[in-house]
Amino acid sequence: MNWLILDLMKQPLYFISDNHFMMNFDEKELSRRKLMYNLFDEIHKTGGSLIIGGDFFDFWFDYKHVIPKYYHDIICRLRKLSVDGIEIHFLAGNHDYWEFGFLSEQTGIIFHSGDFEFSIDGQKILLTHGDGLLSYDNGYRLMKKIIRHRWCIALFRMLHADWGCALAKYVSNTSNRHNHLDDSTHRIQNEIMNFAKQRWTENYDIILVGHYHQTGIQNEGDKKLIWLGDWLQHFTVTKYDKTGWSQTSWSDRSQ
Repeated sequence: MNWLILDLMKQPLYFISDNHFMMNFDEKELSRRKLMYNLFDEIHKTGGSLIIGGDFFDFWFDYKHVIPKYYHDIICRLRKLSVDGIEIHFLAGNHDYWEFGFLSEQTGIIFHSGDFEFSIDGQKILLTHGDGLLSYDNGYRLMKKIIRHRWCIALFRMLHADWGCALAKYVSNTSNRHNHLDDSTHRIQNEIMNFAKQRWTENYDIILVGHYHQTGIQNEGDKKLIWLGDWLQHFTVTKYDKTGWSQTSWSDRSQ
C-alpha cells in the first residue's frame, strides 16, 4: 500500500477507472478515445490532477523492447499532459499491473502497484482497484498471487509479444465478462460497503473503488463510498473540487 500526503495536489481532481482501452482501432474504440482526449483537454485547461483507478488498458505488459502499437496515441497523450504540468497517478488494475517502469519513464505518471492512500482538504482517502475484495473470491486471490509472481512474469516474457497480446485478447473478452452487472450485484454492493465501513473505523473518510463497473456516491454521515464506474458503458468521471464530490457520465459532454 502506498501512502502519500498530497494536500498540495492541484484541484480539481479527476478520477477515472476501468477504461479498458482495447488493442484495436475500430469505430467504437476510436470514439471512446476521442471522449478521453476531450477529458484530457478539460484537465489541462483547469490545471487539475488525473487519478486512474486501474484497468486503464485492457491489457498491458511492459515488454523490454516493444509496446502494443494500438496504445501509442494514448501514451503520447499521457506524456503531453505530464509534460504540461498535470500530475497523473496510475493505480494498477487486474488488467494492467504488469508495469515495470516504462509508463513512468515515458509519460511521467506516478504508478502505484497497490492501494493508494492520500489526503486532501483534511479528508483521508483510500483508492483501491477492488479486485480480490469479495469474500467468495478465493480462486481469484490465488490466481492473483500466481500471475504476479516473478516466475510467471518471466515465463510470460518468453512468449513473443504478438502471441502474448493475442492470448491476452482471448482471455480478456472484457465486454462480455467484466461488467459485474449480473445477479450477484446486490451481494457485491453489500460486501464492498462492509469493506468501506471497516475502513471508516480506521479513520478513512472517502473510499473509492473500481473493478466492479458500478457507479454512484453513497453517503454515511460525513463518510463516502464512491464507485468509479467504467468507460465501457458509463464513461464515468468522478470529480473533487472546492464544491465537493460529484460524478458524471462524460458521454453526456460535448465532443
